[in-house]
Amino acid sequence: MTKTGLIFALVAMFGLGGGSSAYADTTKDGVPRYVTTNVIPEKDAIMAGETLTIAIQQLHAPEWHTYWKNPGDSGESTSISWRLPEGFKAGYLEHPAPHKIPYGPLMNYGFGGEVVLLTTITAPDHVQGEEVTLTADISWLVCKDICVPEFTKATLVLPVATVQNSAHETDPEFFAHVRAAMPQQVVWQGMLEEQDQTLELTFKPDEAALAELAHASDLFFFPEEWGILLNAAPQEFKVENGHLNIVVQRDTRPLSAIKDLKAVLRYTTENQIEKAVALDMAVTAAPMQQKETTAAFTPLPSPEETVTIPQAIILAILGGLILNLMPCVFPVLSMKALSLVKMSSREQKHAALHGIFYTAGIMVCFAGIATALIALKSVGEEIGWGFQLQNPVVVLLLAYLLFVMALNMSGFFEFKGHLFSNIGHKLAAHHGYAGTFFTGMLATIVATPCTAPFMGTAMGFALTQPATLALSVFLALGLGLALPYLALCFIPALRHSLPKPGAWMETFRQFMAFPLYASVAWLVWVYAQQVSGDYGVLLSLTGLILIAFSVWITRHTPTKQPWKTGIHALSYSAIIIALLIVALSMMKAPEEMSAANGNGNGHFLDSVAYTKQAYDDAIAGNEPVFVNMTAAWCITCKVNDKIALSTDSTKVLFEDKKIVYLMGDWTNRNSEITEFLASYGRSGVPLYVYVGPRDDASGERPAPQVLPQILTSGLVADVINGEDQ
Repeated sequence: MTKTGLIFALVAMFGLGGGSSAYADTTKDGVPRYVTTNVIPEKDAIMAGETLTIAIQQLHAPEWHTYWKNPGDSGESTSISWRLPEGFKAGYLEHPAPHKIPYGPLMNYGFGGEVVLLTTITAPDHVQGEEVTLTADISWLVCKDICVPEFTKATLVLPVATVQNSAHETDPEFFAHVRAAMPQQVVWQGMLEEQDQTLELTFKPDEAALAELAHASDLFFFPEEWGILLNAAPQEFKVENGHLNIVVQRDTRPLSAIKDLKAVLRYTTENQIEKAVALDMAVTAAPMQQKETTAAFTPLPSPEETVTIPQAIILAILGGLILNLMPCVFPVLSMKALSLVKMSSREQKHAALHGIFYTAGIMVCFAGIATALIALKSVGEEIGWGFQLQNPVVVLLLAYLLFVMALNMSGFFEFKGHLFSNIGHKLAAHHGYAGTFFTGMLATIVATPCTAPFMGTAMGFALTQPATLALSVFLALGLGLALPYLALCFIPALRHSLPKPGAWMETFRQFMAFPLYASVAWLVWVYAQQVSGDYGVLLSLTGLILIAFSVWITRHTPTKQPWKTGIHALSYSAIIIALLIVALSMMKAPEEMSAANGNGNGHFLDSVAYTKQAYDDAIAGNEPVFVNMTAAWCITCKVNDKIALSTDSTKVLFEDKKIVYLMGDWTNRNSEITEFLASYGRSGVPLYVYVGPRDDASGERPAPQVLPQILTSGLVADVINGEDQ
């Protein structure tokens, strides 16, 4: 999914796109289905050593659509995963030419009505038995005003053809029509030139095509790769001097991230006949005259070449906005928003000042983190965003802080005179400006375990710039984090749209404690990756129990002396012991712990721990290589592992492709991983890089491909399968 596509997905997820009045043609288990899918083999039997073509026919409900291999600004393409007998191999999906699907400021590429995709199954030279069973798991995203993921399972049981009982075509006219709808592959000499945020492509069609294009209308250039051009921007076409010239506006993905620029050119002839041709142009450092078969294996260009300062600042602001949805930050923001509800009419007049102080707290904290990060890197430290979480002391202290906040939100303590009286609700909901300022700092602190979309590119760019520019990007990230509350404070209409005060607020406050408890559990797990596993769990849980005991015993403080002083002493002693546990975390160096623990991620796929030597050995071989840079404290990494990498379909794909899977665990400091991240212009995780197999003819590997920070299993499959298309 593209970066803009993530925004669209969030809109669909939260129901902001409005309701749908369309109907589904069918239902399954009582649930409406908007796409009916049929799996149709071209022949009624399969023969050993031959390839069988299979059609995937999709019939859409009126006004609903699915997506092309490049969905455009949002969406997800149809994917298929086969379960086949031993020795059988599945091909890749072939798509007809897509249509433009505008959606507000976005432009998507996809299909409506009836669409037929083609794929193949190749049988081994020897097939045992009289019949074979082919099972396909097909998934797609279907959208109108909202988006609905759908899935179907199809099973084909086909007899094995013999000389006596040969295979027969099931529907020759249907398959002839489907193949005619596929873009016609053409070999046109071409060159490309990139300048001033535009990409100019020049092709030399044959004479017949040139004459046809000269009078064509509705021309549109559909790239197969995401991020190469701005999908919604106008495209310019000109036919002159025997050439077709196409000018498109560039997006931010570097051309060096792809080996070939594949695309479909769709147009309508003078006779109102719709046609489409498939174009394929090698991407090289300089304009070329003919498609070449070789491509140098080179790293991606430095971020200075691919991201401008304004782009980095915009990406940082978007990343900061998304941080507000993270489970550590959202409860703090919610409590601060509810404090606006409880303000008196007199206090409402000062709402803008609360917004300013909240923003100032965030900016001061971000400036401190950024200054430390920039200073450490300037003296040669191999660190990046989230560096503080590579220290178990910081992780455990953050777990303590969130635990105290959660206890407070749950209503376990609301008293003065305790060590924690200014933490939690006292801090997050206090009406004074000082409380608002420190709430901003608190929001920044609890946001540090998170890496939101758009942040990776912006942070990677920042850490390659002079200190002033780098600090500007970090402050832009802080501004994005502050914007929702700032908007509530400065815009009365938004503030008045908040629910009226009532008993529900206490219930909501207590409910918001549970995301914090979940965050504490996760931080304990992270801590266990850093401090000797079970020993780390015992230490951290003991510290949390001592904190809970301190809170409980203080609630039962007697009023008479000397018991009152004794109870306070006992309470503070428990806190001191909990802090001594933190000190124990410093008894083992992070670099040593990283080597001792291995990857520590319990990943579903078989992986090799990343080292520079392991990567060099993998690249020196012939098999494809997939690199996953992750960390136990990276929420985005864990989500991607769960929904995209630790799935049966991805595991089968990696096994079928014989992919060498390298996983770098950045939970603790690791200079080799930091160096790898820096080579791709990144300062933090996640980072996913795929390098295709070595070409048999040229002996060269294609350029590495960097995957988006938000993954789906279909996107991973598309990137990997695209190498062979």
